[in-house]
Amino acid sequence: MALINSSSAIIAKARSKYGRRLKPKDFQALVKCETCGEVVQYLKTYTHFVTFLDKVSNDIHRGNLENIMRERQFESFLTLCKYNTGETPVTGYLFRRAEIHELMKFITLLSIDRPHEYIFTLPMYLDLHTDIHLSKLSKISSHSGLLSALAETSYRDVIKDFEPDKNGKYDLAAIEDALINHSLKLLYADIGRIKNKKDRAQLTELFNTLIDYNNYSRIIRLKKFYNMSNDDVRGHLLGYGSFTGRKLDRMLKKDSFEDVERALHETSIGKKSMKLGPESEMALHGSFEMCRHQLYFSTNPDIVLLAFSVLAETELSNVIAVVEGVRYSMKPEDIYETLII
Repeated sequence: MALINSSSAIIAKARSKYGRRLKPKDFQALVKCETCGEVVQYLKTYTHFVTFLDKVSNDIHRGNLENIMRERQFESFLTLCKYNTGETPVTGYLFRRAEIHELMKFITLLSIDRPHEYIFTLPMYLDLHTDIHLSKLSKISSHSGLLSALAETSYRDVIKDFEPDKNGKYDLAAIEDALINHSLKLLYADIGRIKNKKDRAQLTELFNTLIDYNNYSRIIRLKKFYNMSNDDVRGHLLGYGSFTGRKLDRMLKKDSFEDVERALHETSIGKKSMKLGPESEMALHGSFEMCRHQLYFSTNPDIVLLAFSVLAETELSNVIAVVEGVRYSMKPEDIYETLII
């Protein structure tokens, strides 16, 4: 009975938290703000952000604002996690996603010879929940130092193969893809150990679909905007989901972008693309729509937890997009069009 209550609690809490989200009317008001200070003031006055922005100055730096919101988002995630009896495939995946986000922030700074600046964006809230010594990263100035800092984690074996070039520059896209694929490998192994066949199948299907959205967008971008060869496109795709094997071979045997696009449109993901917005943003729009549906209708607490996390991340991204748009004096309608609502 305790397990049933715990599962019900996660679902109820997640839906309740999502009920306090920013609505379209909020974003319509936010994009009309003339300064970033007005954006912060609106958030403090009319939205759920008041609970942690009430003492924040309206002239807060954009980066500090994002850090505060990410900390609050992480706290919400931990609040939901406490109802679990232990780590699940989804909680493990979400923790790794946060770790990878921080690792990429640091490696980007290391690549431009400014690693000491990481200390200014260090998320102390995450430092307490990870085996990565985040507080020590800003003192690192070399690839060997980075590997030493990661010695107690599985990330070391991933990053050791990506040494910087003679100018100290890293292949950031390749590193991020390798880290994500590493995380997905661990995720699918964890899912495979779930004893309940239905739960195992539901989680597998959900993650496969999320990855398919991502790979769909990657293929579109790489072929349309970068005119990449099919072999190069393969190297930039995540190694999971259903766009693998013969299905991927059939799509990438096409010579022109138009032929590849037609083949993509024949897939289940492609058939939804015409309804969900620009093809290049399919990963974002598709994930948002699917997770919103799962939050309301799934009875699997792991799926609801993942759905809530994706939706919360989308809301945060929308707020940052508004702040950036207002900062650069974009037209309100142009800002609004970039949002996923």
